[in-house]
Amino acid sequence: MNKTSVDESVPPDLPALKDKLRELLRYASVSRLRSHTGAAEVEARELGCGFSPGRILASNMVFILVSGDALRLTFKVHFNTGAARNLAFGIFGGNSPADISERLSIDYFKEYANLVAGSIVTLLAENGVELGISLPLSTRGFYEVFSDYAEKQRPIITYCDFWELRANGHDIHCSTLFEILNPRQLGHLAAYEISEETGNDDAEMDFL
Repeated sequence: MNKTSVDESVPPDLPALKDKLRELLRYASVSRLRSHTGAAEVEARELGCGFSPGRILASNMVFILVSGDALRLTFKVHFNTGAARNLAFGIFGGNSPADISERLSIDYFKEYANLVAGSIVTLLAENGVELGISLPLSTRGFYEVFSDYAEKQRPIITYCDFWELRANGHDIHCSTLFEILNPRQLGHLAAYEISEETGNDDAEMDFL
């Protein structure tokens, strides 16, 4: 593929499309965390000016892949055990958050990642973009240092986003690596407007 054909495949509203995909992921992350922590409010915040992609954000990490012909994205949740136990305590119960095992706290965030990914798949399917979801996987937060977040324009448009969420007084971090495979199939999403009903469902936790 020559340079001309690559440039012609990129719609002129690519910056708006990239921003909209960021907005949709952040919205899904907030709405699902609010629903499944019972928090009245979930605050989304930018990371500090000293942050750089690839930095270790927490001791644990869960990630899930969403993929189709037009788009591929990897959504990650970065969390420390203490915050995970406190947030999972609202689902599992017990005498105190200390009763929540590390395995259960990780399962809690694996299902959270699954729900965020599911919200995105449903939303994009309603807009004519078909995607599939992998199983969520967990690993140590240290492995974030091996991630490649370099922004690219070809052969695949690649970029990333990072943000912090606070619910019930506890912080987690989220990140997404976006890979746009066919921007022409996604161009109409730039004009999509999030409404009160977007992602507003009562899906139950179903631990994997």
